[in-house]
Amino acid sequence: MAILEAMGRGVPVIAARLGGIPEVVEDGKSGLLFEPGNPDDLRKKIRYLWERPEESKKMGRIAIKKVAGNYTSDIYYQRLMEIYSHVGAV
Repeated sequence: MAILEAMGRGVPVIAARLGGIPEVVEDGKSGLLFEPGNPDDLRKKIRYLWERPEESKKMGRIAIKKVAGNYTSDIYYQRLMEIYSHVGAV
C-alpha cells in the first residue's frame, strides 16, 4: 500500500525488483527498480532521481495516472468481483 500511496501523490518510487512490485512500479516510467541486496544499485537509483528533478517530476505524473487508472477502490472492487465470480463465490 505504501507504494501506491506514494505514487498516488506523485512520488516516483524506488523499490526492490522482487515479488509483485515490478507489476506496480514500471522501471524508468513511474519509478525505478533496484536489485534486492545490492546497495550500490539502490544508491545509483537514488542519485539518478536526485540529479534529475525534471525526470523525477515526469515519473511522478506518470505514477499518478497509473494509480488513478488501475488502483482506485472502484476498480479494485470490480476486479475482486470478477475473481469471485470465476471461483463461484458470487
